[in-house]
Amino acid sequence: MINLRILFALVLLSGSALFAAHGSDNRQQVMETITSEEVMSYVHELVRPEYLGRLAGSPEYMEVACWVARQLQEWGIKPLGDDGSYFQNFPWPYTRVRSVGSLLLHRGGEQWTLTAPNDYYPGANSANGTTHAQVVFAGYGISAPELNYDDFAGMDVKGKIVMIAGGTPYRGNHPDTLNMWGPYSGSVYKMENAYLKGAAGVLYLDKLANPGAPYFDDFRYAHIDNSVAEKILNSPLADVLGEIRQSVRPNSFSTDFEATLASDTEFIADGNTANVIGYLPGYDPELKHEAIILGAHLDGQGNLGFHFEGALDNASGVADVMAAARALAQFRGQMKRSVVFIFFGAEEVGLVGSIHYCKNPAFSQENTLLFMNLDMVGNGQGLALWHGESYPEIYTHFARNNQQFIGRNLRTSPGNMPAGRPRTDGAVFMQHGFRTLHVGTTDRVNPMYYHDPRDVASNLVPDIMRDVSRLLFLGVLDLANDNSIRANELNLIR
Repeated sequence: MINLRILFALVLLSGSALFAAHGSDNRQQVMETITSEEVMSYVHELVRPEYLGRLAGSPEYMEVACWVARQLQEWGIKPLGDDGSYFQNFPWPYTRVRSVGSLLLHRGGEQWTLTAPNDYYPGANSANGTTHAQVVFAGYGISAPELNYDDFAGMDVKGKIVMIAGGTPYRGNHPDTLNMWGPYSGSVYKMENAYLKGAAGVLYLDKLANPGAPYFDDFRYAHIDNSVAEKILNSPLADVLGEIRQSVRPNSFSTDFEATLASDTEFIADGNTANVIGYLPGYDPELKHEAIILGAHLDGQGNLGFHFEGALDNASGVADVMAAARALAQFRGQMKRSVVFIFFGAEEVGLVGSIHYCKNPAFSQENTLLFMNLDMVGNGQGLALWHGESYPEIYTHFARNNQQFIGRNLRTSPGNMPAGRPRTDGAVFMQHGFRTLHVGTTDRVNPMYYHDPRDVASNLVPDIMRDVSRLLFLGVLDLANDNSIRANELNLIR
């Protein structure tokens, strides 16, 4: 691999030739039309209460998807979805949460009424109705015989409410070991495992919105605050879980609490959702078959009886891609490579939208020069293109433009394949053999709220979002016209 610093210097020296291809004055003028006000106008539309948190599968998600598609059409970006549309459709069931329901704890004649969202979030896919049962603590809720680990060993949880923690007891960083534990780390596995063991419900020890857990008839759950868990355990949660992690051995037991968990929901089995896809076709007879893809997930956490704007996660990424797309559209017909914009329809429920695209790509892996993923990129002072060191021929286009036009601190890193359970659309693309950069921001300015109703538009940093979009616009414009590289000749992280 060519040394990154040497290559960067060479590209800086030859940068004037690239600018001449487009006219540097025009480039700068278009770049300056990307403003903080523009990106925030997109955010404010995306977080409207009428969209009910942009839940995958819901009609409200499709309403916001149609709005994005209309913007692409207005800008002259062509459709690249099914049957000449902007939509790559696929079925996805969902649950409508009508209210927060209720959660009560009982012990020895005493009763405590918990409140949402302070003490708990209702389960996004709980079955409608009420469950009253004893509470049993079952560690991480994992049954993994090949790892000689089973939180349910010797426990009878039939008809009971099981309290389990997210993640796994393994806290090391060995990739092979992480990959072995990975399938057991997510809520989808844990909920299903508890259900198959006969549990009537779950109290999940991560108080965050999670629309990705599975739905089972007559099975209810809630995400509880650590303070609630400590009341039930009568011990600091860190101590109880720390003992399991230290020994990597289960420590499950019955508690002296009972719980009454009521859900107010409606399950819709025939929901549908879609990725929104548009593109600017390249003009070069050969390079037009290669694509640069910008992607961000459009769906959010839904509504749990209270509103989740999902501003940082991920209205910020969507708005940044939209602003870059509008600016790049002004150069349609002037870019040798094709540029694709994807707004994924079901990331929050388990990366379903990006998996669907990778299995049904508009441009094959061999013909995709680069996928750039934007997720939670609206809070910070610096910029990042993670994995850029592994692709210096690509990264230098962005580094040069940042130096000349933007002037932010720009960080990068060597690339590596994700270990354990994939957590982003970028990880999905990497696992499917796509060259991937993860766009990020650094040096956080405001508090970060993850899957939390406090993740609101007013907590974003508009100027960093503007500069993310400007960097995308400038870098992609140059990269689309760089005929010195070919997608099938660049190295690929494996």
